[in-house]
Amino acid sequence: MAVTRFGISGNKKSALMKQQIREIAALLADDPPKEEKARIKAEALIRDDNTVEAYEILQLNCDLLSERIHLISHSRECPPDMVSCVSTLIWASAIVDIPELVEIRKQFRHKYGKEFDAAAMQNLGGVINDRVAARLSVQPPSAYLV
Repeated sequence: MAVTRFGISGNKKSALMKQQIREIAALLADDPPKEEKARIKAEALIRDDNTVEAYEILQLNCDLLSERIHLISHSRECPPDMVSCVSTLIWASAIVDIPELVEIRKQFRHKYGKEFDAAAMQNLGGVINDRVAARLSVQPPSAYLV
């Protein structure tokens, strides 16, 4: 279900982004151009683009999890090759608006314990996918990109 939700949310954001691009072009075409307003809208566009990219990575993590669920269900501890994937999904559950991720987090907290959950939320050991963390960061995009 999470994979489908990521696809739907990503497509929705992509459609909105196309509309935002047209709005930015219209602001810059005005006489005189409304550059500040266009800059603010461009920042929002970049943030949405980053979110869509993060959704794609999280969707791949969900696919990997789905393929390896049998392996995970038979082990008491998280397999070493799945720690990054599981931790990234747990970490992202608090940031993105995908209800299935919250359920995934609950399931893993129940299976691996509160310590594993807390370690994932704090990114102890730097196991979170760097691209997802960067794309979902609260830091504004650089002035160069805007």
